[in-house]
Amino acid sequence: MNFSAKLDRLTQVAMAGASFTLAHQVAAKAARDGLFLSRFPATDLPKIVGAAAVVSIVSSLLFSRLLTRFAPGRMVPIAYLCSAAGHLMEYFLIDLHRDFIVCFVYLHIVGLGAILLSGFWSLASEVFDPREAKLRFGRIAGMGTAGGIAGGILAERTAALSSAEMLLPVLAALHLACGLILLVLGASSREEHRKPRAGDEGWETARKAFAGSPFLLSLAFLVVLGTTSAALLDYLFKTGATEAMGRGASLTRYFAIFYTVSQVMTFLVQSLLTPIALRRLGLGRTVMSLALAVSAGSFAALAVPLFTMVSSVRALELILRGSFFRSGYEIFFTPIAPNEKRAVKTVIDVGCDRFGDAFGALILQLLLLYPPHMRTEILVIVIGLAAASVWITSRMDRAYIGVLERGLMNRAIELDISGLQDSTTISAVLRTVNIRKAPAPTAAMKPEPAPLPAAAASLDPLIETLRMLRSGKAALVRSQLRRLQPLDPLLAPQVVRLLAWDEVSEEAREVLTAAGNSITGLLTDVLIDDKQDFAIRRRIPRILARRGGQRAVDGLMDALEDKHFEVRFQSSRALDYLRQSNEELRFDEHRVFAIVIRELSVAKPIWEGRRLLDSRDASDSGFSFLDDVLRDRANQSLEHVFSLLAVVLPRDPLKIAFRALHSDDHLLRGLGLEYLEGTLPAALNELLTQMLDVSPPAAASEDREEVLARLMRSNQSLLLEFKKIGGGAPGPAGSRSTAKES
Repeated sequence: MNFSAKLDRLTQVAMAGASFTLAHQVAAKAARDGLFLSRFPATDLPKIVGAAAVVSIVSSLLFSRLLTRFAPGRMVPIAYLCSAAGHLMEYFLIDLHRDFIVCFVYLHIVGLGAILLSGFWSLASEVFDPREAKLRFGRIAGMGTAGGIAGGILAERTAALSSAEMLLPVLAALHLACGLILLVLGASSREEHRKPRAGDEGWETARKAFAGSPFLLSLAFLVVLGTTSAALLDYLFKTGATEAMGRGASLTRYFAIFYTVSQVMTFLVQSLLTPIALRRLGLGRTVMSLALAVSAGSFAALAVPLFTMVSSVRALELILRGSFFRSGYEIFFTPIAPNEKRAVKTVIDVGCDRFGDAFGALILQLLLLYPPHMRTEILVIVIGLAAASVWITSRMDRAYIGVLERGLMNRAIELDISGLQDSTTISAVLRTVNIRKAPAPTAAMKPEPAPLPAAAASLDPLIETLRMLRSGKAALVRSQLRRLQPLDPLLAPQVVRLLAWDEVSEEAREVLTAAGNSITGLLTDVLIDDKQDFAIRRRIPRILARRGGQRAVDGLMDALEDKHFEVRFQSSRALDYLRQSNEELRFDEHRVFAIVIRELSVAKPIWEGRRLLDSRDASDSGFSFLDDVLRDRANQSLEHVFSLLAVVLPRDPLKIAFRALHSDDHLLRGLGLEYLEGTLPAALNELLTQMLDVSPPAAASEDREEVLARLMRSNQSLLLEFKKIGGGAPGPAGSRSTAKES
């Protein structure tokens, strides 16, 4: 089975697990509330809620420690199977001591249910890497919501056709199925057999994480405030439901219908509105919507003291908590380091959630001392808690961006912005990209740059390619360059940098040449930037000559102003090549003549001392033009000038005149000088004759056309002469061209 097929299979397994988990959660709420309120008065709810909160907090701390020691792949399926066994035990023992077992069921469902749900997602995050999680978690969560709807319907039908007690074996079957499914999922967990590291204890890691991150403390307080508000509203809702529906199976059916409808509405809001809210409002305001809605609903319930109003507020709280709040809340955890996330998430998800239940139960116990006005006080407190939540969430975006930027700075991971939905994360990623600027280029290419972390490379083939290109190993770099067809624009700057490395420069040049006009702008920008490495810039003109158009011509003309002779020399050769390959390109004749005059206006030692660092490419005959016979023997300053003149003047006569100036036959040299005198502007020709140490002509002795004809006929004689010379040829006026440029 290939990797993609394996991921598809694991996704299907996770979807099945999510559906059974959420089906159990919704059905369990109906069973919990129906069984308890059928045996105890609503005034006992604060007591059982407080007790369940204590059990849940202790369990969450223990479960967090077990997860860090043994990993979710082992612990989560075992916990589900133990829960299934517990439900069966409750069913068989409920007739022996009903009140005790009903309380135990409540503690079981409240104390363990949220832990198992958190554990399920912890296991899923171990199986799928972040990139795959972005692609697949939406389907998994959607199937979970559908399972929740099915669980509510199953609870209602079971209570209607049988009894509330019969829900216990149904719950056992759901958790048994989920446990068996998660055994399959856990077997594929990447860290299933991870051994605990020294100091990798859940409590200590969680303590350090909270101590070092005010952002996590804000999340914890937000969960406590929200859960406290939910506990107070839940009390008003259940008290009203008991008064309106009575006790027994009818009450359980009502709760099942209520939770099912709420789950359906949550699914619709989650699917249709949550992505829009995340994109337009950002994380903080999306999460804040829950507190704002609860506050507004509580004001409405104060104004309209009816049970339907309270039930509506409670339903609104459930819907927004499962959609807007949950989506933004989960994203808040994305920049947290994995080891810290594993330690703190269960504590916040479950421990803080149940602490809010306990705090709400304490408030209710105190308010029960003054029952006549209890409803009003509860709603006022809920409004106050919602206001505190609004205050915290108004500052969450700023804190989240800070944590996200630090996480991105410390982790070599390539986020796919197109895969992100929330505007806050996108803006933080873009700002972090600007923060992490590349180091300034050095004067020379370092052969051994530090490779990128392997963890980053494994997430993206592009990062892996970049890592190999920066490995500093010539054989590996050459091998990778041969595979870059076509060249990704994101890799082009790195390949340009490789031009400075002699061992791989040829392969890099071939890759850049094959990229065509798509990188002309990049190449011209580097070429004319004198802050870039000279070793890179002197090799760019040859690439532009092969693939450039008018844009390349303009860049090469600008490069003729460079302070380095070799950059100017290679640019003039590239311009001549472009002139031959494309007759439609435009060249500024006046500018070319002005540049030639400047080149001829230097001191004689500089003129004669220029040389090239790069050797001639004998195999590249298409790029040679004036020196195909005098390769490596001609005066390079003179060759540069003639390369420029060939851009705006007839090329073949210039080529022959250039050869004539290097001939020992004074007649041929004189013929070449005479042709130039009749072709070049007077000021330019005067500077050229001075540089060549020849006397200016007294007067034109022959017709220009006749001189041209004689020059063209002399070409064969020049070629024969240079073949006889073989070992070397004197420069013009007997000078040699071997000194170094100043």
